[in-house]
Amino acid sequence: MKRNLVAILLIGVLLVVGWRYVDPNRLLADVYYVKVPSAEVATQTSSGYRYDLIGYDEDGKKRPLSIGTSGLLPEGNYLRVFVKEEDAEVTDYEQVNVLDVPEQLKEEQEEDNSEPSFP
Repeated sequence: MKRNLVAILLIGVLLVVGWRYVDPNRLLADVYYVKVPSAEVATQTSSGYRYDLIGYDEDGKKRPLSIGTSGLLPEGNYLRVFVKEEDAEVTDYEQVNVLDVPEQLKEEQEEDNSEPSFP
């Protein structure tokens, strides 16, 4: 009987301590990558700024995403964003190195930059 009680308490403590280090915004979320465009693309809202972007997953599939931020993001940075289910709103994001970004995103960004812009 005491052994069962100790086991249950130990499992309970492990769950509580483990849950403290689990981010619910990233738990079971899909991962996509985006490149932050210029600040002109951001829409100002009452709570900060909103970016409507196209995200790429590891397989190169595209998906429209929306990122809400309290301030402007640094232009040109690559972000790993976390999205739950079919919702287009990003639940969390973090800056990543260009080496971690899928090749298709880098190729499309290079194509966009190589096109000349006419006034």
